[in-house]
Amino acid sequence: MSAPGLAGRRRGAARPPAARGAHTRIPVYPRVPTGPLRSPATATPPGRRGSGAAAPPPEPARPRVVDDVPDDAADTDVAPAGERPDDAAVTVALADPAGEAGATEQLRARAERFGDEDEVLTAARERAAEHGIVPIGAGACAALTFLASATRARHVVEIGTGAGLGTVSLLRGMPREGLLTSIDTEAAHQGLARRACVDAGFPAGRVRMITGRALEVLPRLSDAGYDLVLVDALTVEYPRYLEEAVRLLRPGGVVALDNVLWTGRVTDAARREAISTALRETVRAVRTDERLAPLLLPVSDGLLCASVLAR
Repeated sequence: MSAPGLAGRRRGAARPPAARGAHTRIPVYPRVPTGPLRSPATATPPGRRGSGAAAPPPEPARPRVVDDVPDDAADTDVAPAGERPDDAAVTVALADPAGEAGATEQLRARAERFGDEDEVLTAARERAAEHGIVPIGAGACAALTFLASATRARHVVEIGTGAGLGTVSLLRGMPREGLLTSIDTEAAHQGLARRACVDAGFPAGRVRMITGRALEVLPRLSDAGYDLVLVDALTVEYPRYLEEAVRLLRPGGVVALDNVLWTGRVTDAARREAISTALRETVRAVRTDERLAPLLLPVSDGLLCASVLAR
């Protein structure tokens, strides 16, 4: 949910829902024998089958990890599970057996549609498309409502108002007395967000709209005065937004950064554009900051969350 030209990101068309009655095939790995082990002296040599002895089962595919790509890397490092380097991981990819990659994508699509959007969010999403705004995904909206509710967030900052989908989603999880501060450079977009809030039944006093550049507004907000910060604005400024968010949050507060996977392009070492570099820097900072407990949610285009640890 950001103004045109802010993030430079585009989301592909959603996959059509699976046909009713269709079944997803789950990979079945060979059963490992449970009988006594044979000694090396009596074991059947490789390539030969002993008298009455069954051939050893093939070894199942192991998960593989795609690690964060340093900006000066020549290619993407791939290591077996359990042997991952300590530097920040951007995404985890499973080495699916042949034919199962499609099933994995179907499961992700179903998870994205798990929380059905109501008429308010559907209408806001349509208005976003009409005005050229890339809205936050349905899965991320559901996650924001959950996070606001789980943390009982009374004071929330939204960096990037857009058409108001994130605004409404956050308000739905906040207590009645909660106040949301939403920052965006486009007053017209904030007008769309106000309409979405009215449609959702929230009074005007629940939201404080501030029109301006976030990096100029955030320094005026109080240290440790907020419970939740959503970042969904100019992607190249994510590292600086993260610094401000950690300053604003109380112990136990949560920062959520949307679109950190950028449709997987951040793991492509050949990419050197500012967006890829900024996202890799942001993920690395979250993973290495001892003040934070990080979590990457694979919803929409990646929602990177971190809780501020109590000290």
